[in-house]
Amino acid sequence: MDIEKIILQFVRYLKQERGYSDNTVAAYRRDLEQFSAFYAEYANAVPFDIAIVNKLGIRHFLGMLSENGLEMTSITRKLASLKSFFKFLARQGIVTSNPAAMVKSPKTKKRLPVILSEEQLVQVLNSPGKDNFVSLRNRAILELFYSTGIRLGELLAINYGDVNFNRMTLRVYGKGAKERIVPFGKQAEVTLKAYLDKRRREFGSVTLESPLFISSRGRRISRSAVQKMVTAVLQTVSEQKHLSPHVLRHSFASHLLDNGADLNAVKDLLGHNSLSTTQLYTHIKIGKMKEVYKQAHPHAD
Repeated sequence: MDIEKIILQFVRYLKQERGYSDNTVAAYRRDLEQFSAFYAEYANAVPFDIAIVNKLGIRHFLGMLSENGLEMTSITRKLASLKSFFKFLARQGIVTSNPAAMVKSPKTKKRLPVILSEEQLVQVLNSPGKDNFVSLRNRAILELFYSTGIRLGELLAINYGDVNFNRMTLRVYGKGAKERIVPFGKQAEVTLKAYLDKRRREFGSVTLESPLFISSRGRRISRSAVQKMVTAVLQTVSEQKHLSPHVLRHSFASHLLDNGADLNAVKDLLGHNSLSTTQLYTHIKIGKMKEVYKQAHPHAD
């Protein structure tokens, strides 16, 4: 069976039956197309029969990625894509077994998330001006990220009808199109209303189906535009690497826990499926306490 057709069949399955987001599906597709191109050369066959793929060939693919300098986290993700793909093919009877099932993921060092201090966040949130549409929009985006802890993809998908100003809540759709309701604070309400007032004056009325955040051309704002804006603002207060919208999500969770929030409540706010994922922020807090202890206690050493 044509490998391209099989990949398209798998992509449709992820989107229609698993409810994966467009970005996640696109990442799976890129991983599989890259693997297909590699294996055609590896097997010296164009096209090649998917049934000939074996464990050794997959390990060679991962080795090639490593030699090309790809980070271990990305290699692990590509292996996960292959495991899901061949599991699907085995269920469909296209292959007799999953050759990726027994391939071990490379060991990766867990990178602690970047977290800004509350003082840094004040600078970030006050960074955009208040005198034009773009500044007011950017201010509202930054405030909503920090006030709710939502992911970038969740923010991009929000429509005006998802905002409930009476209850001060926001409806978002997380991974697997899972819906959750998250509260937002007074400051987020103020910045959102200021942005929406300016938007109505410049672009006209807003319907329930209208995207919450739009570009200066009136279209739903793009992922790259938000990433670029947030990164630029964060770079004004931090010299750390890996600055992205997710830093505001990490800071949201960490600051809640620092101020006594219940771990299970933070888990639900973040939309995590597992408590162990949320516990990462507890480990960070303990790490900070140890640093303070070492610096201040006379018997620390």
